[in-house]
Amino acid sequence: MRLACTDEGPGPAVVLLHGFPLSRAMWEPQVSGVGSIYRIIAPDLRGHGDSPAPEGVYTMDEMADDVLELLRTLHLDGPVVLGGLSMGGYVALSMVARYPDRIRALMLMDTRAGADTPDAAKKREEMAQAVIAAGNSGPVVEAMMPRLFAAQTLKDHPERVEPLRTVMEQNTARGIAGALRGMAVRPDRRGELAAIRVPTLVLVGEEDVLTPPSEAQALADAIAGARLEVVPEAGHLAPYENFAVANAVILRFLEGLDR
Repeated sequence: MRLACTDEGPGPAVVLLHGFPLSRAMWEPQVSGVGSIYRIIAPDLRGHGDSPAPEGVYTMDEMADDVLELLRTLHLDGPVVLGGLSMGGYVALSMVARYPDRIRALMLMDTRAGADTPDAAKKREEMAQAVIAAGNSGPVVEAMMPRLFAAQTLKDHPERVEPLRTVMEQNTARGIAGALRGMAVRPDRRGELAAIRVPTLVLVGEEDVLTPPSEAQALADAIAGARLEVVPEAGHLAPYENFAVANAVILRFLEGLDR
């Protein structure tokens, strides 16, 4: 599948995979900041943004293969720095497990390696049915918006919150249902973490209620040499919500790769 993507900036390639149910728009602070030094490639994963939304279940492996196809299209045949947030992190873990030679370094942001519990998978299916019945993304937008951001951001910074609400509302019911069902059947990758041999940054918002800092700590502990960074005044969308701190962390990590 040909994914829509942003491809901007000089230097080595840094591929950024967005969370659910968003689009590459969430990486705008990184495109304008980190992208002044590095080449930022930020695709819309299938079913999101401007990429196609076919029928069916979007497995994390299938999404990872879409990203690999995009890299081939861009003639990026060597290893790249790969970053993913939340669902994008699930896709990144699929890529590093199955195509380790294509990954130079890894950034796992506000994500986890474990599979859904049966109850969580059931709730995803119920939400998929709700958006299909509604014919739009409304049910998932209303359910997720209060949990994506830190409470203070929701209260004091509508200029950060509302643009992503619009992004979420523009995604189709079919795309959202496909991603929900794909996340519900994703494999547990905790047993694969010890095999990761590339430099790894684990980044999490201090107030993330969906994948809290304790989850990030467990992820970092399982990957040899991984570096954990907690971003203050941020929830589940740490690189977007507190981009000044997140960009500084990301740049330090990237600069360290060349030393």
